Formats: sequence, C-alpha cells, structure tokens
Amino acid sequence: MLMILMFIISSMIFFSLKVKSWWLAQNFFFFFFFFMYFKIPMFNYFLNVSYLFGMDMFSYLMFMLGLWIISLVYISSFNLKSNYLNYFNMIMFIFIIIFYFCFFSNSFILFYIFYEINLIPVIILIYGWGYQYERFKAGFYLFIYMIFFSLPFFFCLLSLNNFNFMFMYYFDYLNNLNFYYYLFLMMIFLVKMPLFMFHIWLPKAHVEAPISGSMILAGIMLKLGGFGMYHFLMLVFKINIKINYFFISLCLLGMFMLSLVCFFQSDLKILIAYSSVVHMGLVIIGFLTLNNWGYFGSLILMFGHGLCSSGLFCLSNICYLRFKSRSMFLNKGLINIYSFLSFWWFLLCSSNMSFPPSLNLFGELFLLISLMIWLDYLYLFYLLIMILMFLYSLYLYLYTQYGKLFFNMNYLVYINLSEYLLLFLHWLPLNMIFMIMELFC
Repeated sequence: MLMILMFIISSMIFFSLKVKSWWLAQNFFFFFFFFMYFKIPMFNYFLNVSYLFGMDMFSYLMFMLGLWIISLVYISSFNLKSNYLNYFNMIMFIFIIIFYFCFFSNSFILFYIFYEINLIPVIILIYGWGYQYERFKAGFYLFIYMIFFSLPFFFCLLSLNNFNFMFMYYFDYLNNLNFYYYLFLMMIFLVKMPLFMFHIWLPKAHVEAPISGSMILAGIMLKLGGFGMYHFLMLVFKINIKINYFFISLCLLGMFMLSLVCFFQSDLKILIAYSSVVHMGLVIIGFLTLNNWGYFGSLILMFGHGLCSSGLFCLSNICYLRFKSRSMFLNKGLINIYSFLSFWWFLLCSSNMSFPPSLNLFGELFLLISLMIWLDYLYLFYLLIMILMFLYSLYLYLYTQYGKLFFNMNYLVYINLSEYLLLFLHWLPLNMIFMIMELFC
C-alpha cells in the first residue's frame, strides 16, 4: 500500500515540475488505472490490511472509479491553456492522494482529515477555472455547508475514545450512542451526498465549476459521503434501526419534490445536478435499510451514477462550447445539425432513466427490493419516483434535440473526435460492467 502511495507522490512531483505535455499526463492516469486493475485481485473482500491502510471491495471500486474519472477529466479539458497545465496536473494528483487516504485508510481521524481537505482542490478548481463572478459565492456555499457539520463530527470523534480513536472496522461499544452523537456523526456524510434540504450547494457549485470540477463533483466526490456513511452505519446500526425511518421519509419526500423541480429548470447543468441529488437519495435509502440488497444496490448505483452524471455534464459542456449558453431554450434542435451527438444524448439519457443494460437499472432494482423488505407498501411511492425520473430524463432529451434551431449553422463548430471518445469511455463501462456483476456482489 505504501509503495502505491509513494509512486503517486513521486509522479505528482514529476508531472507538476517537468512535464508540459497534455497527452502524457492523460495516458499516465489510464496506465495507472490498468496497473491497479491487473495488479490487485478485485474479488478479495479484504487485502493489504495494515495498521494505517487497508482495502476492501467497496474502497477498491471507489478508488478505481476515481482514477477513471480523473483520466476522462484530461480528455474533457483539452482546451485548457497550456500555461496552467502544471498547476492542473498538481491538483489532479492531489485528488488522487486524497482519494487514496479516504478510501484506503483504517483510521477514522486520518479519514476525516483528508475527507475535509478534499474541499481545498475543489474550491481551487471553481475559483481558478470557473466561468463567472458568482463562482466565489458557490465556493462560499460549499465551504460553509461542509465546515458547519465538520466541527461537531470532529469533537464527537475525540470524545468517543479519549483521543485514541483509531481502527475503522471494529468499535462495538458505539452501538450505545445517543441520538445527538448519531446525528453529528451522520450529518457530515449526508450533507456531502447530499441529503434533501442540505443540497443547495450542489447546483450552485456545478453551475460555476468548469467541466473538470463538475466531473469530479458528480463522479467521485459525492461518493465519499456514501463511503463514510457505509462505515459509520456498521458501527451505529442499533440506534439507526430506531430512527432511520425519519431520514428515509425525508429522502423519499425530497426525491419526489426535486423530480418535479427538474421539469421547471432551464439550465442544463442545474437539471443534471438535481438529478444527481435524486439518485443519491436512493443511495442513502439503500444504506439506511441495513440489508444486503440495499448495500449492493447502493454500491452499484453509486458506481453507475458516477459515470452517467459525469457523461451528461460532458454533453452539456460540449453544447456550451458551441452555443455559448447552457439554456435549454437556446440548445434546441441539436438533432438537425449534430445527429451523432444526438445519438450520445439518447444513450446517456436512457442510462439516466435506468434503461437496460445500464448499472443504474440493476442498482434501482436492488434498492426497490431493499425498500420492500424494510416496509412493503413504500414500494408504490418509490415506483412513482422512478416514473418521474424516467420522465425528466425523457424531457431533457426531447427538449434539447427537437425544436427550432436558434443559431446560424455557418458559425457552428464541428465535434472533435476526442469528445466522442470521451462520451464512449463514459458509456462503455456504464453499460458493459453488467457482464461481471459478481464484481459488486
């Protein structure tokens, strides 16, 4: 484990100081992904466990998802000014180091430190490569939401074990915690996912962030909250059984309301961001039901959502680069001029509405069974939400692809081959991993 960490740190120094080639940095992350894939056996539940670091199936899959998303970030950011490439490389390697410590750490304190440090490179991306002046307000929202729940979590950690709170996998006496400890320990993860009523920061951050920031936010940063929630629910499951109905009810209500809100959005990025909140609400429900169906369904949906939402943000960015607007009133009639791009809109929107054989379909079916096991008649409300998710994904596709074209075709720019490759590399694992579903189960 330490060998991999030292390799990442040395590579960061080399690429930040010496390398000024865009394609070399991009291919490094692809080769690093396949190195991790072939070097480490994927079907072991626990391996390389030591005092500080360890790896299980969940952490391995989330780290591999992070590597894949970072690799695709370089393809999507090809028009970045080369003068800032070294800084961009450094930020991407910092993300990889943070993901390494968050997903492979056995210490709650070490996990907490890097869980919060993750805010710094995200805010740098928003401030440094954002589009408008409102990016400072978006960064402020992100910072306040995270720090407000961070300090109670930190003081709870310190008080639980007299500053000796170390190992992540066994703390049986935490099952005797009261409601306030449970609330402070869980809210830091629920806000990051985010939970309904604490989700305002996410659309604002997506709107002001560059495409690289949106891909990292949707693809992997929201999954940090799910990863932490999974580990803490293993420790406080007794009190969770008594009060999980409150959070499950709030998630169901929030998913229903935000699904309706999606129909009234005119900004592509905001609509996709609200769609992410709805999908992550399903993940929260799956974890809170405390059964194997919910656990595997949440894991599958987190993996599928990371690829699908990232691909949709790439599509919105491709349209933004051509039309200089994210408004759905201006991005219309795309099928008349970019017919092959319209095909990719269809593929990713169909994956977002859980069309087979995407991972989202398997994840939502697992979560439906999990919710029926927990409380049988709730499946009717869940099915209503799934219908609304299907309808707003269909609305997104039809509204952007059909209608009157508002721009002169003589001034439009053709789609690059690299952009089609970017969309293909999002769609391929999202729809082909179903052939090795034992990877998740």
